[in-house]
Amino acid sequence: MRAVVLDADGLPGLAEVPDPAGPGDLVRVLACGLCGSDVEKLGRGPAGAVLGHEVAGVLEDGSYVTVMHRVPCGDCERCRAGHESTCEVFQRLRIDPGGFAERLRATHVVSLGGLGFDGIWIEPVACILRAAERLPAGRVLVIGCGAVGQLWVQILRRRGDEVVAADLRADRVEGATRLGARADEGGPVDAGVVTAHGGLNDALARVEPGGTVLVFAAPSEDVPVSVDTVYRRELHVVGSRSATPAHFDAAVELLPELDLPEVTTLPLERFVEGVELYRRGDALKVVFTP
Repeated sequence: MRAVVLDADGLPGLAEVPDPAGPGDLVRVLACGLCGSDVEKLGRGPAGAVLGHEVAGVLEDGSYVTVMHRVPCGDCERCRAGHESTCEVFQRLRIDPGGFAERLRATHVVSLGGLGFDGIWIEPVACILRAAERLPAGRVLVIGCGAVGQLWVQILRRRGDEVVAADLRADRVEGATRLGARADEGGPVDAGVVTAHGGLNDALARVEPGGTVLVFAAPSEDVPVSVDTVYRRELHVVGSRSATPAHFDAAVELLPELDLPEVTTLPLERFVEGVELYRRGDALKVVFTP
């Protein structure tokens, strides 16, 4: 079968690979969304790796499913404390290979009902639902209004928050305002969500004393942080990564009620082109089909 495989330099290329033979259900991939975490692995990932985890697929019986590429144990001390993504079991990959392939095997599949192609959104929405539990209600600043930021706007508005949208691109702020946010005009906020790599210090500067900044996206390298702001204003800085089975189920229920961002769909052989579209910001969401 065909898949996008990383070479010895961690760079992607279309190649023929054996059909997956490991444990789990055989899933024919309909589509797989490109995540920022996939892009960060390019040039760094191990040779032979196949990335991709935002999957919409079909089982052999015709059922539409998405997959969970990592699953916490649910029983350890970290899981019980709500830090499931730091569970040792969570580190184990549950799909073989990744979603940028024609087929994969998955030990944990989640039924999509009739959602089909839109199943590519379940994983990111599940991640947002989990992260939102760590964010106090009130006036919330969302920094970064790409596809993920637009989903954040909707989920926060649904729970009653006043949402302020900030992005370097006016068109993306405009998209967020159509979903119920207000364009950022300065002023204090109760909490901030950082969905863009460069937004942490901006959020810290805006949050009221005692407020919370949630890091939902981060670059792989260290970045300067205004620790003095955290110290003097007694701020809470929290991170949230990935999701649990319960959040996947909740995302399946919620998805039909959301206004989903526009996607740019490309075949696997145009993977490099799609990555460049993402990096330039010329596509809100890139999705690949076999």
